[in-house]
Amino acid sequence: MIAAHGTLQEREMQPESPEFDHLLHCVPDVESATEAYTAAGLPAHANQPYLGFRNGAWRLDARYVEILTVVDRAEFANSPFGQAMTAWMPHVDALLAAGGGALNFATHVTDVNATTERLRRAGHKVDLHVFAREGSPVSFTEAVLQEAPTWAPFFITYTPDRQVILDRYSSGRVARGPHDLAGFVIETPDPAASATWLGELLGIPVDQARNVVPLPGGEVHFTPGPADAITTLLLTEGAPPSTSVAGLGLRPLGSVPPDKP
Repeated sequence: MIAAHGTLQEREMQPESPEFDHLLHCVPDVESATEAYTAAGLPAHANQPYLGFRNGAWRLDARYVEILTVVDRAEFANSPFGQAMTAWMPHVDALLAAGGGALNFATHVTDVNATTERLRRAGHKVDLHVFAREGSPVSFTEAVLQEAPTWAPFFITYTPDRQVILDRYSSGRVARGPHDLAGFVIETPDPAASATWLGELLGIPVDQARNVVPLPGGEVHFTPGPADAITTLLLTEGAPPSTSVAGLGLRPLGSVPPDKP
């Protein structure tokens, strides 16, 4: 059940400019998953293991889908990433055991500290985590909600700005391919209540007729079902595939109702 937090005034939008940043797709094997993404028309790359985990991505622009797994449990558990993800690990393990699936998603905001203060005033419990790799000019801060649905977003701000990071350090890895990400589907037992909760959390008015939260860069569509999880990426441009990769569906926007992967 999703609990309400704070008064309407406390939940009013601050100038945070929320935008979709990335989605976490947990997979048993990053190499094979990125190959499957690429074969489906979503060019993806795999990175080398780092601190006990390995990731890759389908990168569109500043937005991306992160494809990740754990390769060394002990090393990962002692890393900053592992410590930050402690509460998520039962869900990660369940997804990996099932062959993969989406965990949650990140929302970019202009100042994650200000967002954290707003959420705490509204009654949410929030943890802050700062990540800085030694020798790297890039760092980022994440705000993670406690006592929230597994699919709930976390909030992120980068230093320097994420567009600067993209232009300086990641431009060579942007290979969107013929398709764009329009949004994604969350299957929940009560789509209307879940959409309302997320809209208030983000400060974005909900399209109540469709149970859609129009998050810039990646709309969030809610559909009825027992999974209470992100099930499907919604794609536009070109001729998007209707398939699935490691437990995550890929569908053209407009395939209503979206099939479960």
